[in-house]
Amino acid sequence: MRRRLKSAGLWLFVLALAAGSMALPWMVCRGYDRELFAQPRSRPATDLALSAAARENDFVSQLYERQSLLGGWGEGWEPLEGEAAGAAAENARETLLELMTLENLPDGARQMVGEALAQSSQGQAWQDEMGFVRVRLGDVYLITEPVTGLPARLSAYGAAVDAPADPLALLDQWRALLGVDTLPDWEETETAQAGATELRSQQGRLRLQVCAAHEAFLLEAASFS
Repeated sequence: MRRRLKSAGLWLFVLALAAGSMALPWMVCRGYDRELFAQPRSRPATDLALSAAARENDFVSQLYERQSLLGGWGEGWEPLEGEAAGAAAENARETLLELMTLENLPDGARQMVGEALAQSSQGQAWQDEMGFVRVRLGDVYLITEPVTGLPARLSAYGAAVDAPADPLALLDQWRALLGVDTLPDWEETETAQAGATELRSQQGRLRLQVCAAHEAFLLEAASFS
C-alpha cells in the first residue's frame, strides 16, 4: 500500500513538472505579447511616394489616397438623395463662385458656370466612400475633396467652350487657390491630349491640367502613380 502511494506521488510529481514546463513558454510568450502591445507602434505609411510637405497637405494626401483606393474619377460613386443632395449642391455653388474669381478662366467656361449657377434645380449629386462629392448643375460637373472642400475637378460641356488665352497663367492661379503652390518642383509636362496644358509635381505625385477641346472644358487635379 505504501509502495503504491509512493508510486502515485511520483507520478503526480512528474505530471506537475511536465505541466509546469509546458506552461512556462506560454507564460513567457504572454508576458512578451503584453509588453509588445503596450508599446506605441507607428502605422506604416501608405503615402511614402509623397514628400513630407506633400503628406502634410490635406488636399494632396487625400487625392493620393483616393487614387490608391479607388483609381480614376469614374469609379466609386453612389447617388445622394434628399437633404444630403441639397447640401452638396449648395456647397458646389459656393465653390463655383470661388472658381469664377480666377482671372484667366476662359469666357466660355465662365458663361457656362454662370448659367449653371442661375438654375433653380439642385441638380444631381454623388459621393464616394472617402467623402469626395460630385455634383452636376446643368452641363457643369464639379468634384470636391472632403477635408478642405477644395475643387479637384471642374468640367463643362457645350458649344460655348473655349480655350484659356494663357493656360499656364490659369494653372498658376488655380494652383494658388488649391494651396499646392508651396510644392517646389512644379514643371510643365508634355501631353498627347489635344488642347491640354499640364503641370506636374513629383514630390506631390500630383498633376494639374486644363483642357479645352471638342466642346468640353476641363480643369483637373489628380494624383499619378
